[in-house]
Amino acid sequence: MNTSGFDFNSQTINVLSSLESNSRIPHAIIIEGSDKDKTLAAARFLSMYAVCTAEQKPCAVCNQCHKAQNAAHADIYYAQPEGKSGSYSIKQLRKIIDDAYIKPNEANAKVYILADAENRLSAVQQNALLKLIEEPPKNVIFIFTCENSRNFLITIRSRCTVLRLRDEHSFDDEATGYAKQIIEGMLSTKEYELLKNLTLLSKKDKADDVLSVVTLILRDGLMILSGGKPKTDSELGRRLSLSFNKRKIMELIEVTEDAKTKIAQYININLLTTWLCGEYRRISWQR
Repeated sequence: MNTSGFDFNSQTINVLSSLESNSRIPHAIIIEGSDKDKTLAAARFLSMYAVCTAEQKPCAVCNQCHKAQNAAHADIYYAQPEGKSGSYSIKQLRKIIDDAYIKPNEANAKVYILADAENRLSAVQQNALLKLIEEPPKNVIFIFTCENSRNFLITIRSRCTVLRLRDEHSFDDEATGYAKQIIEGMLSTKEYELLKNLTLLSKKDKADDVLSVVTLILRDGLMILSGGKPKTDSELGRRLSLSFNKRKIMELIEVTEDAKTKIAQYININLLTTWLCGEYRRISWQR
């Protein structure tokens, strides 16, 4: 992923780069951050990546990138708030649903960007999009921006990859250290070692950050397997790439994201760590 020339801090670059796998990005992405301009800039960057024709995407040079950068690409749709409520209307969402099944006009992909979605999509409106996000047409990408992804329905959130844009050094040393111990537990042949390290999640105020760093390190392993460069921890990323294949790492990432959703539901932390240990081991040991 080519981030040179874009005004992103190193943490944002790491998070965006971690998305890429086999020159693709996930079909549904939630970009979370307190700065609406920055989350929208990240969404625009990803839309450029989706339509870019160069080998190193986004090149910011090709015609597709220029159109995307200027929000003038025929295959990139920016949902517009309507009425006094400033929400996205059901009529507009139905139009998106119908349009998603039509082939792109110019690019190899279609992108739908819904900014400030937590405030502009009611539960009814989110449910209207659920089936499409669950089983999207080929090469269709949805990007939602928000301040807090926990305000989405669990059914939507669990089907999206959540990116958290933060200021530099937002993950403190304690959260990073806990995350590395959990990765060590995954790599260990002893189940007790993993379960013991997962008890570090008992600090609920830290748990979300810890699991976010776990995801970033897992993506390092995925990046190495895909021929890319790790962004967070090169040594743990290397060891993950030697121990697990791409499918397993992607499953470990999905389980980790699911765990973050469960924390948001105020699940008993002891039940969570037991469940997470079982899921990590199931994925690690399966053939």
